[in-house]
Amino acid sequence: KPVCADPACPQCPAVFSAPTVSHRMACQDPKAVQSLVADLKMLAAYETAADWREQKAADAAFSALSWDDASVKAALPEYLSASGAERSKVDYAFNALCPRPPQDIDGRQAVMHTWIKARLFSYNKAFPFQFSPFGQ
Repeated sequence: KPVCADPACPQCPAVFSAPTVSHRMACQDPKAVQSLVADLKMLAAYETAADWREQKAADAAFSALSWDDASVKAALPEYLSASGAERSKVDYAFNALCPRPPQDIDGRQAVMHTWIKARLFSYNKAFPFQFSPFGQ
């Protein structure tokens, strides 16, 4: 059964018993850059609204995150159970994008951070990050 809902998909042979994150990403138009930038914008909007104590704006930014993205949903448990070596690349990439840690009093901000890290984890699984030009 094809994961991508296209019965003619060449990426979905009958061999797949449990589709992987990289398979799901290959079968969908992931719009990786657009999705990541959109989530980062919502994180920035949420943090700004929280700083200004604008609850409605914070709620709107939180709700506008890509919570319905199937590839991130599939990657979330994999990210949470990943080993230190697997997570370190994702955390390094995330910290380069968002250097400020979540505030201790704001659980929703921490959830948003974890969601974006799961997105990066799914990207890293499909297309491994290379941070050093000498690491070939």
